[in-house]
Amino acid sequence: MAALEPYADLIKDLFETGKTHVEISTKLQQMGIQRCSEMSVRRFCVQHNLKRKRHVSETELERAVVGSIYETGPSYGRKFMTGYLSSMGVHAGECRVGKILREIHQPYHEFRRQGARNLNPIPYHAEYMGHKFHLDQNEKLVMFGATHVVAVDGYSSKIVANATMPVKNNLVIYEEVY
Repeated sequence: MAALEPYADLIKDLFETGKTHVEISTKLQQMGIQRCSEMSVRRFCVQHNLKRKRHVSETELERAVVGSIYETGPSYGRKFMTGYLSSMGVHAGECRVGKILREIHQPYHEFRRQGARNLNPIPYHAEYMGHKFHLDQNEKLVMFGATHVVAVDGYSSKIVANATMPVKNNLVIYEEVY
């Protein structure tokens, strides 16, 4: 590291312009400076307290979120917005982005929070016997000459019809099951 001390100002300038340790090391090697590996540059930065400042202030984050909402629309939540902001170069946590989304667009936050579209899967409901039937067929025994089709009632979960045939035949299924 002592070999890099004469170049402290140059290294600090390169670091502050956003260069990585590898890029700084490469630049120094191109200038003919010896003993300037990536690890040496990294140690130099630690000794001189050079750290990347990735913290985004609340006002900057709020501006970025408002701009993103203008571009993408107001219905996206914190996960999508965090990824979108990250792709735009603004790195912030989901909690902070969620808090700002909650403050900026209250009606859309409520819509996202309790919207019926978020219920996945949609709750199943059959109002009466025969309202919904589920057809299931088992073709695992085809090589032995058996295909089995069953119709199950969605309301009572009872088997209401079945058919067994040597080869799957839609006409037989319609005659015996429906």
